[in-house]
Amino acid sequence: MEIVILNQIFYIAIIISLAGLIVATYTDLKERIVPNKLNYGLAIIGLILFGIQSIMQSNPLPFIYSFLGMCIGFFFGWIMWKAGIFAGGDVKLFMGLGALNPFTPALLKIGLLTNSNLPLFPITLFLYSLFAFLPYGIFVVIVKLSKNKKMQKEIFEEMKPKIILSIHAALFTSAAYTILIAYSINSLLTIPILIFWGMLKINKKYATIISLILAVILNYILLTQALIAAILISVIFYSMIKILFSVKRVLVSEIEVKKLTEGMIPAKTLIWKGKKVVELKGIDFATIIKLIKDKNSNPLKEMLAPKKEIISGVKARGLNDEELIIVKQLAKKGLIPKKMLIKESMPFVPTMLIGYVICLILGDILILLLGGI
Repeated sequence: MEIVILNQIFYIAIIISLAGLIVATYTDLKERIVPNKLNYGLAIIGLILFGIQSIMQSNPLPFIYSFLGMCIGFFFGWIMWKAGIFAGGDVKLFMGLGALNPFTPALLKIGLLTNSNLPLFPITLFLYSLFAFLPYGIFVVIVKLSKNKKMQKEIFEEMKPKIILSIHAALFTSAAYTILIAYSINSLLTIPILIFWGMLKINKKYATIISLILAVILNYILLTQALIAAILISVIFYSMIKILFSVKRVLVSEIEVKKLTEGMIPAKTLIWKGKKVVELKGIDFATIIKLIKDKNSNPLKEMLAPKKEIISGVKARGLNDEELIIVKQLAKKGLIPKKMLIKESMPFVPTMLIGYVICLILGDILILLLGGI
């Protein structure tokens, strides 16, 4: 009887976690908030459930692990909040889920598809949520683009030359692959051949035409199959990545400073430079590489945590009351423009829901593979 009840506690915790995430997803999508009652309720229920388990087993560990899971969930969420990834509600939701899931729940306990002996649930959930963000982010951008004809045209015009180049590369790659296979040459040589082709200028089209003619003669069926695969990989993959990276543009709008309200997220970070207000230069890959080569981390630290920051464009919490007063005063004095770019944050809770479902299936397999635990 005791074993049955203990198993029920495990499944009850999972059901409550899923129900809480579904409700949080709904409120996050509709109102952009996760209610405190829900977050604290999940945490309390988790402590009660594992408290019952501790009493039944005369063992304090289940309750201690639940409390520890709550603390780790809050601490990890707090780090994500400080990094500007989470909003306040996300932090408390992580806390509640941590109490309900001291360890990563794994329904399929086969081989690596299980949970580790360490309380890694917050990290595992976050990593799976990031994977879930790819299809979710693309879906959100497509929905937003469907309502913005002007942005559709701009992005399509940007994509068109790259898509044409991708199709051209797919034609040459599939032809080169077919030729190599026909002459029993290692198909991996397609990679250096493609690199060499990429270095050509006007002669690209001649190389492609000659290769296609030869490939058709040698094996037109294989050429067709390779071409379909190459187009799927190059064109569709590029289009998906381009759409995903357009999320910042799609979710940015301009608003008058006097109409700003608490929680709105500025698109730019403003800092004091002497007596002037300037935009802080954003962090990009090229800048990071240059700083690493120069072995100079000071500019990077200043970008991440500027000392004379007025408002931040990277913090998911948005503007607070104090910052609102400051920016409105600056706009009145003419130190900043009367209008400001505001970005609409993408709800992260739906990806948590998807990430949790992945946790149920895969457990800590990702952490186990990466860390060798």
